[in-house]
Amino acid sequence: MKDRSDSDLKGHLGLASGVLLIVTVILGSGVLVLPGLVFEKIGGDGIYAWIACSLLSAPILTTMIMLGSAYPSAGGVAYYAKLAFGSYVELLVSMLFLGAALLGLPSIAIAGSAYLQMLTGSVVDVHLIAVLLILLAGFFALSGGMTFRSGVKLMGGWSLSLLVGALCVLIVLAIGANGVRFNRPSNFPSIVSQIPLIFFSFTGWEIASHLSADFKNPKRDFGRAMFFAFILVCAVYVGSAALVHIADIKSNFNVPMFQAAAQIAPSAPDWLVPLLGASLISANLFGAVVAVSRLVFYLSKRHFLPASLGCLRNGAPRNSVYCVATSMIIVVACDQIGLLNIETMFSLAGMNFLAIYMISAIALVRLRRGLASWLLASMIVTPAVPVILGAGSSLPYIASTALLASFLNRNNRTELT
Repeated sequence: MKDRSDSDLKGHLGLASGVLLIVTVILGSGVLVLPGLVFEKIGGDGIYAWIACSLLSAPILTTMIMLGSAYPSAGGVAYYAKLAFGSYVELLVSMLFLGAALLGLPSIAIAGSAYLQMLTGSVVDVHLIAVLLILLAGFFALSGGMTFRSGVKLMGGWSLSLLVGALCVLIVLAIGANGVRFNRPSNFPSIVSQIPLIFFSFTGWEIASHLSADFKNPKRDFGRAMFFAFILVCAVYVGSAALVHIADIKSNFNVPMFQAAAQIAPSAPDWLVPLLGASLISANLFGAVVAVSRLVFYLSKRHFLPASLGCLRNGAPRNSVYCVATSMIIVVACDQIGLLNIETMFSLAGMNFLAIYMISAIALVRLRRGLASWLLASMIVTPAVPVILGAGSSLPYIASTALLASFLNRNNRTELT
């Protein structure tokens, strides 16, 4: 059942291009930083924390596949909430999502700019580079039809090929230099303690749900694209953790691939890892801008946002892309002048996504009754509740978002009547 509000948004993605676009949405700066930080804290047990997170994210992936395949819509998780609970929860999920994405994505742009600054020197400010990355992502997101598919293959294919190629070469060199030594996990509490740190790297499936309407045949290809993307993402994360372990890096844990290359391939060019980081984050921004602009387009069609944001040109919601890119640039500017603490907001974004997962899981039970739905929902809600309750700062933030959503929903109903 395809949502009528985005029926004009024609699908152009096939299986291969869909896999690449979803991978670009999921893979971000975490893969270049977190494996080293986890290794610094718990050593060889770190790889098991990454495997554990892969397993924990499987129920979330399955939930998004079931909902996205059955109810393809640019509204994604917001549309599922509408079908299950009505317009108020739909608006609440939309605001949680936009609050997380529009404050988290600029942080990714700034992180990617740090890699580019290593290439260009410290002359250019990272915030200016971040703005240029956002504009580049917006430029590709404006395309439609075959141009859009070509942009996906260019950005996603280039970044994924470079990352996988560098990982494979470095792992082979590390095995040749140090051999392979993997022991059984020795400290389960320490492994569990690292899961909250790295779990955010596995978020993004809720963002990818907004891309289901972009598939030519979402019922056939969306679920398969999500599954293959999941396999690729997990392989990259576990491979990165394995590289750090085999190379046994001794320092620079915040740039583990750079340190691994320095130890086992000292003759490798200095620009390789910075180029890898910049290309990966550029692709990540492109995929995220595309997905978030689809939600803005959907909310416009639902009369929650101005009607002008629902206009299509050449099959792309251009005004929505402009809106998303402009909002991200404003956040980068606020960070540059010290008006926003992006680190704090980025941590709140994680709680937003966790709340969205819970609502989506319960929506699955309402929409697709059966034992499988109940099991998936329990596997998501049971661990999520104590995490949200334990993060005290997130509760007032989510509660204020819920109150604002209630006011806007009431106001929207009054205007429509």
